[in-house]
Amino acid sequence: MEEAKLKKLVAQIKNDVISWRRHFHKFPELSNQEFKTSERIQAILESFGINHKKAAGTGVIAEIKGKNKTIVGLRADIDALPVKEETGLEFASVHPGVMHACGHDAHIAIALGVAAIFSKIKNLPFSIRFIFQPAEESVPCGAPRMIKEGALDGLKYLIGFHVWAGLEVGEFSVIRGPVMASADRFKIIIKGKGGHGSSPHTAIDPIVAGCYFVTQIQTIVSRKNDPREPLVVSLGKISGGDAFNVIPEQIEMLGTVRTFNAKQNRLAQKWIRKLLKGLQDSFGVKTHLEYEGFVPVTYNHPYLAEKVSGIILDTLGRRALRKDEKPSMGSEDFSFYSQVIPSCYINVGCGKTEFFHHSSRFTIDERCLDYGVLALTNILWKLGSDGKEVRWQT
Repeated sequence: MEEAKLKKLVAQIKNDVISWRRHFHKFPELSNQEFKTSERIQAILESFGINHKKAAGTGVIAEIKGKNKTIVGLRADIDALPVKEETGLEFASVHPGVMHACGHDAHIAIALGVAAIFSKIKNLPFSIRFIFQPAEESVPCGAPRMIKEGALDGLKYLIGFHVWAGLEVGEFSVIRGPVMASADRFKIIIKGKGGHGSSPHTAIDPIVAGCYFVTQIQTIVSRKNDPREPLVVSLGKISGGDAFNVIPEQIEMLGTVRTFNAKQNRLAQKWIRKLLKGLQDSFGVKTHLEYEGFVPVTYNHPYLAEKVSGIILDTLGRRALRKDEKPSMGSEDFSFYSQVIPSCYINVGCGKTEFFHHSSRFTIDERCLDYGVLALTNILWKLGSDGKEVRWQT
């Protein structure tokens, strides 16, 4: 595809893409509740004559058929967050306590823009599949259900992307290998013996034991883990007790483990169990641990990462590609796709801002929409035209 022609096509749909993004931003829906969002996506696809089907409840799989058997795919997540919006935008959320605070509204609009362009191409030499996925922000995640319902069937490559407030508009980052961490989650119950705050000697205080555990769990990273291997162990919630003068019967803790290597996950789980055993012996409490692998590592296939990087450089020039970006300890359920087929996850700069993703004041510079449509269209075009056979690898 001639890049001058591509840029002209992007310019022609620019206002539509902005309009779509603002509509989805104004009417956000939580994970697995994206009913109106799904209906709107399907209506736009139908307006371009693109065949589609529903999947995973509120998800949509659309495909533009080409002449040969090659299929390349683009995934966009569609759910919003339980956040009260405070941006003051004219098109701010009309749904109290629900907001597109992570940029998924932009993802939908960009993917629809790419679909609109490909729908105009006659005699497409390969097929393009669009995966509009629900429930990226929830548990259980939407990606495994989309895979189960055929999202990856026959697919050669899959591209994922995220508008990213760590990059300026017009900048992209493509990381080779692990790009986002795996995420485990755990729940700990520490049970003691309740009593009156005036008589602590008659009780077994789970709060004191819990406070000790909070300090000890930090030693997993600082003293048990190889410092050359990234590992994060964080507690996100501690709850227990109802009154200022009562020692509660038990407390509960919730936390997460983030790594790029399954060996580190096993190490963290092993030492959490050992620390809890020591807590029982030292404080006389009883403990219970529920530990669950939540999301695997998001992995960029080395060949695809190099190929995509080259396409971005060819399309937008040397300054468009940020080569100093490091993998993130955040997680993303695109990881489930990347465990199955060769995949590449791209960050699309949406303007550095004081308010980052998941903030009630997060927003994007809408100029990033054009850049996203332009780059992703060219990436899919060149990957679809690539005759190289590449297998999934880690």
